[in-house]
Amino acid sequence: MLKIKRLYTEPEVTDPIPFSEGLNLILGEKDDSSDKRNGVGKSLCIEFINFALLKQRSHSRVALIPREVFSPETYVCLDIEIHGKPYTIKRSLKESEEPTIIEANHEFKFAKIEDATKYLREKLFASVAPNYPTFREMLGLLIRDERSEFKSLVNCYDTKFRIPENYAPHLYLLGIEIELYEQIKQHIKAIDDISSDIARIKENVTLLRQKDIDDARSDLNELDDEVHSIETSISKLENLTGYEIVKDEIISLEGQIETHRRQKALLKQQLAKLKTVSQKVDIDPSEISEFYDQLVDGLGNLISKNLIEVMDFKNRIDEFQNQLINERKESLSKDVAEIDKELVALDKRYSESLAVLDQKGELKNLKQTYAAFKEKTDQLSQLRSFVDRFDQLEAEKQRIKSEKEVSLLKLQSQIQSQKDVIDDFQKTILNIHEYVQGNKLASFQIKNTNKKQVIEIIMRIDSDGSHSVEREKVFIYDIALLLNPNTQKKHPRFLIHDNIFDVDQDTLIKSIKFLEDKAQFGSTQYILTLNSDRLEMDGASYLNELEPYIRARLTKQNRFLRVKYQEAHGA
Repeated sequence: MLKIKRLYTEPEVTDPIPFSEGLNLILGEKDDSSDKRNGVGKSLCIEFINFALLKQRSHSRVALIPREVFSPETYVCLDIEIHGKPYTIKRSLKESEEPTIIEANHEFKFAKIEDATKYLREKLFASVAPNYPTFREMLGLLIRDERSEFKSLVNCYDTKFRIPENYAPHLYLLGIEIELYEQIKQHIKAIDDISSDIARIKENVTLLRQKDIDDARSDLNELDDEVHSIETSISKLENLTGYEIVKDEIISLEGQIETHRRQKALLKQQLAKLKTVSQKVDIDPSEISEFYDQLVDGLGNLISKNLIEVMDFKNRIDEFQNQLINERKESLSKDVAEIDKELVALDKRYSESLAVLDQKGELKNLKQTYAAFKEKTDQLSQLRSFVDRFDQLEAEKQRIKSEKEVSLLKLQSQIQSQKDVIDDFQKTILNIHEYVQGNKLASFQIKNTNKKQVIEIIMRIDSDGSHSVEREKVFIYDIALLLNPNTQKKHPRFLIHDNIFDVDQDTLIKSIKFLEDKAQFGSTQYILTLNSDRLEMDGASYLNELEPYIRARLTKQNRFLRVKYQEAHGA
């Protein structure tokens, strides 16, 4: 059992808020400066409690308060009791991952927040049951802030964080083993991981063989046969007398022949690019002279003489260029001829050496044979690796699926064994529903499913489906968990709702009256934030009747943090 006793800061930047057993109200009220009741710090008060109870800093609105308003060195302090024993938790933004917990005047400063949550988990649950949720898993269900929007019984967190559904706290309170639930979740994760690996293997096989994996199995057999055939040929070759003598020489000759052929191809490319200057074009100077004489007397003779000189100079240049090109052609042709002679000699030596090894035409090129063998062996090895791994994963997937089905059957049996507890819990829901809604048109069911969520909690109330009705459903469910004698055995026995009552006025007043008149809180604790104007109905205020339960009154002039500020969203 966990009970919140007092919320305060060191140094004091907020007014301390005491809490007690039963109903605790934190009200937003109007004052002389404003009739508005929002933005006075009700939700921030709950955030401070949650932060002190080791909520993840990155998910806490406390981290968004500007430094000039709330110093990172200021400690949020929470006095609590766990099973009647007093503790104080102190945590600052500066040391958010190194909280301090005081127990019986002994101060423990934790190096990691995980160690602190584990410590509180052991203190809270170890004496109650052998298998239990983590500390923060349980508190997620017990501290619902307004940003959860109260849309779901299971999704208890700020909706923007998209935190996966977790049924462990719900199962735990209903007396159902959470170990089976966790096992099934692990099975589902393992199956998903294996399925991802299988998908990658299928993709790789498709890229390698352009076939799906089932069709590629025939390629595996074909490759195996090809590798065996080449391996047999090489084995026969290596057993021949003189193989070791000529092997290195043959491989060397193959390399030389390949090099010479590349050189020859390069030279031929260069030859193809060499072109002689085009044949000279004969131009009759007398025709040019006659043309210009027709234009200007005497100009033709001058142009004719100059033209003859220019053409003569051009012809000499062309002859020189052609001489150079022909000399280069001759040189390249000689080089090609020399390479041809060397190739003939190399081919002859290669043929003579290879003749020693030929076996009925089975092996004609040693280097190509070894290259083919390596390539086929690599393909075979890669494909076989993919196929074998695929088969292993499929077998592993089927094994885990079978284990999952066994665990699901066990979980189903567990749920069935708790039928009396579940039926009694449903009666508590029906009693609350009857008081608030005036009827028992409600139901509760919990069952296992093959879906990834593993568990389904199905709860119906009158006029189900609307925004306000979903909030009332969450209220009834959470209060039933807190008050039912069976679920109370494992319940930490405290619950916090922040602005849950965005419902019609009649439903709100009846819900509050249930809390005041009918709820047998005993040693349990319920903390609720609310705007005071919601407690007015038919011109009368219900506020005076709730005076004994009010723990804090917050207004625009008396804010929780005493100042107005804007959250620093870049923090």
